Amino acid sequence: MRRDAEENKNRIETKAKALFNEFGVENISMKRISNELNIGMGTLYRHFEDKSALCYKLISNDFEMFMSDLKTISQKEHSNKMIFIQSIDRFLQFKMEHQALLKCVENSTSKKDFKQTEFYQLLHDYYSNLFNYEENKHFITFKVDILLNALTTKNYEFLTENRKMSNEELRNALVQLFYNDYQGDDEQ
Repeated sequence: MRRDAEENKNRIETKAKALFNEFGVENISMKRISNELNIGMGTLYRHFEDKSALCYKLISNDFEMFMSDLKTISQKEHSNKMIFIQSIDRFLQFKMEHQALLKCVENSTSKKDFKQTEFYQLLHDYYSNLFNYEENKHFITFKVDILLNALTTKNYEFLTENRKMSNEELRNALVQLFYNDYQGDDEQ
């Protein structure tokens, strides 16, 4: 990429992040970003096909750190159940910290569904490895798909806002669902 194009891309990311932080992701349009930067919509869309792609880029560095945290958890813990518990805690923390950006990415109307992204595949692979005690690989895939669907931002908001579940209650429910002998923190 040419240097001026790279500079434009960085300016777009910086301005979008500032506007999202000040006014909220849902309140900022691509048009507003282009106006604030005094660039054409063509320049903006040359770098990011839509707002979802821009949000995806903004969250990608934090996602890499999040995946590194999950890897560290896997290396420290011995049982898959404890890895699951701690990874869900970290996942829910990440979800809280990036809720608006994740919602934008997950609700994309573009051709690329969130389930086709590298993020989703990395998460899927991570949790598939935790459920490797299952003999049926098809069932493992199904189980992980169910877990990740339960943790979409839309479901997370519903469970925390409408059902009034705390992250701890949500984690305990997931652990009980996927490790049905689990009763809560007292067992750790």
